[in-house]
Amino acid sequence: MIAQNKFLKKSLHLFSFAVLLLFAACNSGENQNQVSADFIPSEKRTESFTNQQNPDISVERKIIKEGNIRFETSDVKETEKFIRTAVAELGGYVGNENVYNFEDRVEHTLIARVPEDKFNTLLDKISSVAEKIESKNVSSLDVTEEFIDVEARIKTKKELEARYKEILKKATRVDEILNIEREMGNLRSEIESLEGRMNYLKNRISLSTLTITFYEKVSTPFGFFSKIKQALHNGWTALLWFIIIMISLWPFIILALIIAVIILKYRKKKKSTAN
Repeated sequence: MIAQNKFLKKSLHLFSFAVLLLFAACNSGENQNQVSADFIPSEKRTESFTNQQNPDISVERKIIKEGNIRFETSDVKETEKFIRTAVAELGGYVGNENVYNFEDRVEHTLIARVPEDKFNTLLDKISSVAEKIESKNVSSLDVTEEFIDVEARIKTKKELEARYKEILKKATRVDEILNIEREMGNLRSEIESLEGRMNYLKNRISLSTLTITFYEKVSTPFGFFSKIKQALHNGWTALLWFIIIMISLWPFIILALIIAVIILKYRKKKKSTAN
């Protein structure tokens, strides 16, 4: 009986020890998984998180819209005034303006920026006042993929920058501090570059661009006296060219004179002989 009790106690101790070992092994595995997850580079963690997202979630499309219109008008000044007023009413602005004076027309080119949802409204307003539309084009560029990519890269690099700052607080050696600061400097340059690209995309997406070219035909007066002056000038120029051509032909002229003199002498001699 005593031996049986000892056997039961020994078995109970062994079972308890085995349970403790199993529990410790489980905790060790969890800690190991947690540690390994902490040391996964932030970019890889972000990629893993992105892949686990629901692909069915709709994403707002990011569209860059541009267009141009060219037309004839009867009054370029009034048309320009109308366009500037329309652009201002729609919450936009005129960025650039160019004026060209040709012989038969006066041409203006305006580059207008308006909110994306007001682009078609502006185009319709301008088309309604155009007397003769020569061309009208609208193009749309989908930059949704690039926008999301740049946005994710900025977030990832900022998270990595924050981790560098935490590591820098704990660094004690000079070489470690210098290496971390160098990496942080490179990382900050990449972040600023990506933020610049993001700001550019946001600006082009939020404000659409419309290039507007319009012209007015002008009639030039006959200008009788100016044409007489031009005719005299042209005649004088033609005379100078004639003199230059004659001088350049001097060998042929001399040869023709010699032949003419010979012929005259021959005829005179023949005439005297006949008498």
